[in-house]
Amino acid sequence: MSKEFEPDDPMELVGVELPGGDIDQALDDLVLEYLSIGWSPTEIMFLFRSPHYQATHNIYRQKGHGYVKERIENLAGEWNRGWIAGGMSNA
Repeated sequence: MSKEFEPDDPMELVGVELPGGDIDQALDDLVLEYLSIGWSPTEIMFLFRSPHYQATHNIYRQKGHGYVKERIENLAGEWNRGWIAGGMSNA
């Protein structure tokens, strides 16, 4: 089933920032979500670097390139080693 694109679609998914949230937890949760669907660290880093993705880009601007890149790489390594639930590979 498909429908035509509507720029003012009220059902469009929109993320919002909550004041007082834990930015490190948000970063980890976002990274783990994308790792769980098979994205590579490079693809995930794109979401943080691109200003078109406000939530991830705000984290990128606040924490800096090096911090975000290192956190993505560390989480991806843990995921691939199966240290995080769900990260077991078929290998």
